[in-house]
Amino acid sequence: MHSWGSYFVPVPKNTCGFKIYLKNTTYQGVTMKLIDIAPVEVWHRLAQEIYDKFGFNGSIVDRDGVVVHPPAGWANKICPAIKGNDDSRVVCSSAQLSMAETARTTQKAVIKKCDVGFTKFVIPVFVNEEFLGTAGGCGIFVEGGELDDFYISKLLHIEEEQVKKLMETVKTSSIDKLEAAVEFVQNRINELTPSST
Repeated sequence: MHSWGSYFVPVPKNTCGFKIYLKNTTYQGVTMKLIDIAPVEVWHRLAQEIYDKFGFNGSIVDRDGVVVHPPAGWANKICPAIKGNDDSRVVCSSAQLSMAETARTTQKAVIKKCDVGFTKFVIPVFVNEEFLGTAGGCGIFVEGGELDDFYISKLLHIEEEQVKKLMETVKTSSIDKLEAAVEFVQNRINELTPSST
């Protein structure tokens, strides 16, 4: 057995060796999860790379919406305020759940804006055509967008002047940098997930 929970099963005659068989479904009593294809430390490293290289809040979320690893760093001061409040956290979770479902059904990266106006991207993680979760980033303002300071003030129960100060911490990114981040995360996922062929 592979140390990450992979199962080796004999492959058909005419081939040699073994084929890694990983599934999101029950296999001999085990349900496959993201941490079965890579330990939490590997996912932490990916979240850190997303932050270090591109400035996004990097996050890894399993198929049930449970955070495998939270952001390794914050892209701005608004996001931790939103995530730190039970009433406002729904903005993040609803965007994540909706985008993850789209990523699952399309089997492609999804790029959208959350209700606040930050750009968010998720890349689906599949093994043997089974959805395990997403890796991605958020918290950056992409050129051409707009943040809703009135909505943020109501969401966080603070004055718009305080929101304007928090908005000074928001980084702006180009479309090219966003596309590079998506490509980078997709390549990392490809490295972590074994081919089913």
